[in-house]
Amino acid sequence: MSMTITALPSNTESNYFQGFSARMFGAFIQSAREKAGLPVEPAAWLAGMCTEEWVSLEAGDLLPNTREKFELIAQALDIEWSTMTSIILLCRQAWGIQ
Repeated sequence: MSMTITALPSNTESNYFQGFSARMFGAFIQSAREKAGLPVEPAAWLAGMCTEEWVSLEAGDLLPNTREKFELIAQALDIEWSTMTSIILLCRQAWGIQ
């Protein structure tokens, strides 16, 4: 299966959906962390992030922008890569892609 990814046009509506999707991604990460029984500090440390970055990630204010960062987060939370990619696809508007 081939997938084409294109940027959303920048307007108020797309910005709204980007913010919503970023918060949804953060909520998935927070839920996975809680399910794993990890406090914020150890989860951040395991992912190579500072606590403030992790808090921003869960709030939807900070988004990973490399595969390596996604992989570190997935490893820290013991999320299978296929699950992480599904979450990314579900929340893809957070990165401005369709």
